[in-house]
Amino acid sequence: MKKIVLFVLTLMLSASVFAQKKEIKAAEKALKKNDVAAAQASLKQAESLFDQADAKTKARILFVKAQLSEQTGDEETAVKTYKKLVDFEKENGLNKYTKPAKDALVNLGQSLLKKVDEANKNKDYAKAEKYMKLVCDVAPNDDNLYILAVLQLYSKNYQSAYDNLKKLYDKGYDGVRTVYKLYDKNAQKDITVSDEKTMKFLAKTDQYENPRVEKTKSKRSELVTNMLFALNKLGKDEEAYQLIKKAQAEDPDNTDLIIGEANYYLKKGDSKKFADAMKRLFEKNPKPAYAYNIGFGYYKMGKQQEALKWFNKAIELDPNYKDAYMGAGLAALSKERELVDQINQNLDHPKKYDALMAQLNEVYRKALPYLEKYHELDPSDINTVRTLKKIYTSLDMTDKAKEMRALLKQMKQ
Repeated sequence: MKKIVLFVLTLMLSASVFAQKKEIKAAEKALKKNDVAAAQASLKQAESLFDQADAKTKARILFVKAQLSEQTGDEETAVKTYKKLVDFEKENGLNKYTKPAKDALVNLGQSLLKKVDEANKNKDYAKAEKYMKLVCDVAPNDDNLYILAVLQLYSKNYQSAYDNLKKLYDKGYDGVRTVYKLYDKNAQKDITVSDEKTMKFLAKTDQYENPRVEKTKSKRSELVTNMLFALNKLGKDEEAYQLIKKAQAEDPDNTDLIIGEANYYLKKGDSKKFADAMKRLFEKNPKPAYAYNIGFGYYKMGKQQEALKWFNKAIELDPNYKDAYMGAGLAALSKERELVDQINQNLDHPKKYDALMAQLNEVYRKALPYLEKYHELDPSDINTVRTLKKIYTSLDMTDKAKEMRALLKQMKQ
């Protein structure tokens, strides 16, 4: 009885294997005819018996599945299945489908890169990220991972972006590549070739000259800047500050790091350290924005004369720097509140009142040129119009005050 059961079982297995091979063959024929529906139906039948198949049949099923997935536009399944097939054949000492699978992965990778580029141009960053993840599956290298991380920043997937960037930072990634160049006399421009051998071969012809090997610019600084951007979006200020300090040890002259440091101090309300950091930037590159920020730091510290000096420096560097005029105007008006309070306390003391009013008007006269210029650069700012009306009235500049009243009325309509 036992022998009969085993014999029946063997017959059943043989029949299932025969049916399986029949379905695979049918799927292959359907694929060649581009009959996707028939191929899918046959493949489904073959896959249902996958565990009972021998290694060669399993490899065949995987290859058909990968091809079908690619043909139907399911790149994710295609990539995973081709890779699974390559690993499977290696583990089982097979090689029938390994080369076509690897070739298919190369073609898929190129196709996916085009889709990444297209999605990026259309600013569909989520789709670009999706395709770039598959590119990384096809060709898992540091350059591709960096591109993926940058796309994740654009798609606002900040945690994943940071995780990938940190992985690259920790392993010392700098993105430096060796490039091989020659000058093309016919095209009258430099060209880049794939390798040194090609460069040397072309250099022997009359069309090319000036062969040279160059290194691309390091992306290390850019990598750190992107990490800081991600951390900022994630609200991880302390982690960002620690990264800045660590990165400054290897790149002390990096202005982006100093800007990051300054922003950290600004968030923490440490105006002195903020101003000091901005001074270091200004020493390296005297930009008007840096001068303005130094002035802003001093303004927040209550050191208005020092603030006014730096706002004026920003104006000197850029005569149309709108915010610097407002900063200078506010610094010049810093004593206004104190003087107004004293004036209100001395309404019954004419001499004291007159002396305080004279001081207030002197404050107004110093602030006036800055506020007038700001109004010229931004005539739509209603608060500046209100302030100018008040100053003109106090200084008995009747026509100007009347002009501001009319403008204020017009702006409120």
